Amino acid sequence: MVLFSFLSGLSGAPCGSPVDGESADAACARFTLTNEIQEEMVKAYAVTHDITVEDRAVNDAIEQLQQSIGGRDQVETSLAQDGLTLADLRALARRLLLFGEVQDAVIADRLGDEELRALYEESKDQFTTVEVHHILLEDRDDAEDVAREATAENFARLAQLRSIDPQSAESGGNLGSYPESQFRSQFDPLFVDAALGLPVGGISDVVETQFGFHVIYLASRDVATFEDVRDQLSAQQASRVFGEWMRERYEDVNVEVNPRYGRLDGATFSVVPVRSTENEPAAPTQQTPGL
Repeated sequence: MVLFSFLSGLSGAPCGSPVDGESADAACARFTLTNEIQEEMVKAYAVTHDITVEDRAVNDAIEQLQQSIGGRDQVETSLAQDGLTLADLRALARRLLLFGEVQDAVIADRLGDEELRALYEESKDQFTTVEVHHILLEDRDDAEDVAREATAENFARLAQLRSIDPQSAESGGNLGSYPESQFRSQFDPLFVDAALGLPVGGISDVVETQFGFHVIYLASRDVATFEDVRDQLSAQQASRVFGEWMRERYEDVNVEVNPRYGRLDGATFSVVPVRSTENEPAAPTQQTPGL
């Protein structure tokens, strides 16, 4: 508990979150126990998959910590105030780094390209950027005149001359670039359907919305490739994938927690107060303040 409290003090993050009038020490004890239980749950995987932490990684982590708080002397002074040594800190750093290595390995093993590609196809609008221009008019006849006259080459000039939307008219009708998912949620559905129904470079017929009559030009629609967003997709799914793995481990182990500290909640893999009626929010990943 002392080491976790020490790291929390350095990072400025609390060592656990007190609930139901709980003391800070009790919350820190639960926090510490949660991390130690989770570490035990990943150790077997590390052994069977030959996952270790190199000394250089530990050295780098300690060096970064030292640089962040004023050097090695300052770290050792702070440790000594809590009855700790640099060796204690190095041991904890190795534990935390091992947890991270196991987490990365589990995610890499379980989250392959087939699943990621399926997720990519399902959420492609998140990775698609559209640039839409429009000319807004009050009268349908005027809008139809503009629609007949408009081309990709003269659209900006017509917007500056005719559009009653002062913000976009100055920029040739350009509404800006948006992720397609944001564009769908932010603009009128009739406008969205018309704009996204166009080919790139296409100009719509007159579209009526609550704001008036629009002539729409789809300037671009760029879709990021799977390779470009693979790492992003993996990061988005990491917590879910590792959480599922942790739940499987939880079913295979028998962990008893002294009621004075709380109880182990299988949904969050955290130790929560016995008297608490609600689970303390916790991700199924390591909760320790970073080195």
